[in-house]
Amino acid sequence: MTGADDPRRPGRDPVPARPATLVRRLTSGELEAYLVSGTALVVGALGLLNVTSPDVVAAATLAVLGVITFDLLTGRRRLGRIESTLRDVTGSLRPDVGDSADRLLTAAVPGAAVGLAGARDIRLVGVTLSRTIRSHLDDLRQQLAAGATVRVALIDPAGPAPEEAARRNGLPAGGAEVFAHRIQPTLDLLDYLAAQVTGGGRLEVRLLRFVPAFGMVLVDPEKPSGRISIDVYSHRPDGREAMVTLRADRDPVWYQHFAREFDQIWAGGRSRDGRSHP
Repeated sequence: MTGADDPRRPGRDPVPARPATLVRRLTSGELEAYLVSGTALVVGALGLLNVTSPDVVAAATLAVLGVITFDLLTGRRRLGRIESTLRDVTGSLRPDVGDSADRLLTAAVPGAAVGLAGARDIRLVGVTLSRTIRSHLDDLRQQLAAGATVRVALIDPAGPAPEEAARRNGLPAGGAEVFAHRIQPTLDLLDYLAAQVTGGGRLEVRLLRFVPAFGMVLVDPEKPSGRISIDVYSHRPDGREAMVTLRADRDPVWYQHFAREFDQIWAGGRSRDGRSHP
């Protein structure tokens, strides 16, 4: 081929594409669309001009509708495969954070609202519970007036627990007195609540000779809608504690575990009247 005959030279008219090339350039979806549209136009023209019988036009119309339906079904299948492939690709690119502890654990806020409205069984466990009781004093009073049972377990200021709590928090010698002084306002508030109880409400308090490994707020723990908020205590805390909330309907295994933990802690405490429990 000479340079003059070269179709790629500038200024030369492009060589018309052959029919086969045009067909190959069309995607399968475009080709189906052209065929269906052309067939529909032909059938419509035949029926309009009375060139053929109504039976033939009806049969051809049904055939066109069948092709359209088939095309829609195959299109949906292709779309479904594309969506599945995209999900697989994005899943492989994105780290799996569904089970990440960062999503399950949150920063504990002492005294934060835990939703006691309407509860009939409230159980609290902690070291001093000073901010928890103070922040929820009015809610506890209202629920007791409505007939709720409230159980509170905290460390015994007269036992060895304050000294152990001081060691865990890295306080120097004499730190046990700090915790003993923190507990007394909590006991005073609980005495106030006990004096306010009217009707069928009941307030029970037990004192622990040991420091619980975690704090808990249990709201209607024996109901399917029950919740348990758990504060994970740190050794020598730096002001940041972790918290996780369990739901009876969502976390049945660990929910039951921590519900039993409350029973063990409660059984190991003594009532404020001096009675101990096995």
